[in-house]
Amino acid sequence: MNPLDKIKKIQEDAKKRVSEEKLTFPIRIFVGNATCENAAGAESVYNELVKIKDEQKLDQLYIGQTGCSGRCDKEPIVQVFVENRIPTKYCEMTPEKIQKVITDHILNKKIIKEWTL
Repeated sequence: MNPLDKIKKIQEDAKKRVSEEKLTFPIRIFVGNATCENAAGAESVYNELVKIKDEQKLDQLYIGQTGCSGRCDKEPIVQVFVENRIPTKYCEMTPEKIQKVITDHILNKKIIKEWTL
């Protein structure tokens, strides 16, 4: 196998591992991480999510970041994926709002419709 093929194989294996790892979590939350999202406060939302996960020991929760959503007027945007349920996008998120998303949507299984995109 030539060096370029080895690099491609390593890259494919890494992508597969990352994909499989994310999909093993029953709950996945992704925070937008584009420049415009960060300017709108996405980093503080992400940090609050990590803090909540650690404090509440939400081991079944995967927190990730995603690219531009193309909805600058609605940022920061958070996508919530719960196993066997329809994915939900929340817009104009803040650290305070993300706490309510965890409580209402994740723990009590109630979508906060007025914040959805």
